Amino acid sequence: MLPRLELKEIISEASFDLLSMHPKAPFTQGYFYGEWQKNLGRAVKRFAVTSGSDVVCLFQLITYPLLRGKKYLYAPYGPVISSATQAGVRDNFAGEFSEKLLELLKEKLAEIARKENAVFVRLDFTPTPSAAQRELIEKKFKKAPLHTYHSAYFQPRTDLVLDLTKSHDELLKEMDPKTRYGLRTAEKRGIKIEIVETGIVAYFNDFYALMEETSRRNKFGLHPREYYEHIFENSEKQKNAYLVVARYEGKILVIDFILAFGVVANYVFSGSSTEHRRLCPSYLAQWEAILHAKKLGCAEYNFGGITTENDAHKDWGGLSFFKKRFGGKEFVHSPFYDLVTQPAWYHLYSLRKLIKTIL
Repeated sequence: MLPRLELKEIISEASFDLLSMHPKAPFTQGYFYGEWQKNLGRAVKRFAVTSGSDVVCLFQLITYPLLRGKKYLYAPYGPVISSATQAGVRDNFAGEFSEKLLELLKEKLAEIARKENAVFVRLDFTPTPSAAQRELIEKKFKKAPLHTYHSAYFQPRTDLVLDLTKSHDELLKEMDPKTRYGLRTAEKRGIKIEIVETGIVAYFNDFYALMEETSRRNKFGLHPREYYEHIFENSEKQKNAYLVVARYEGKILVIDFILAFGVVANYVFSGSSTEHRRLCPSYLAQWEAILHAKKLGCAEYNFGGITTENDAHKDWGGLSFFKKRFGGKEFVHSPFYDLVTQPAWYHLYSLRKLIKTIL
């Protein structure tokens, strides 16, 4: 007889060993990411589903506020399901997916939601479920309406991922020709690149100034300054990030923040100046970030979210175009699945999202 499935809350970082279960696990389920969220005043709880001594899945739930004291809980790219076969292989990851696991999640998450006065719990299964697994999920959870996808709090549905097992020449060949031209231009015109692995906090003021400039130019909002400062401090402590700094005649024009988690390097933040953009410093900075990830032994470079024809992030067109010029393949995540615990409030939430989408 197989051991019974149990859900346990995880308190210690040592017990939340995500990478041993899935070396390509999303960093949004990393313990440190939960600490980033706490710094924004959001409550975070972490859980494991176990079968005897085996961990079946891990996930952390982040709490977000709604009107009138209501809230919802979200597991960004989680739960992360373990694999009994080829751990970490995105396209062949059967895992411990079962109806019993989904039933346990539904039961326990409903209890958690009631205690937290949450209107719904949103799940974001990793690895992306197969068609058969989606059928199982949809017996237990509601597939979220597309108009509820667009939010700064929800993770993108499509990432652009570069295979770093390819050679230097292969990576260059698969780029857009204009990107290769941009790299040559930056090098010839005197753009200098520095990779910073230790002492990244010393660059924070320059980074944030560039982020502010970028947000004004591209018309997007920023988190409070303290949020990014905490990330720099946390990453300095964890030794899990590096900066790529592009200079021209001594002046910093670009700072990219790259997070290495497991075997994946993640392009998380970038700030750039409006000056000297014709010299293509962002292109050379991105290329050097890729090469350094390869040097570190990473198997993939994740550019992060891009817009696609049918998704909610049409305002990402310019950034998506920039990312796609480096090559890579699209990786599509799971649809959102909601466990609705307060149907009337959920209907109001969904209606409000629909109206905003129409307007």
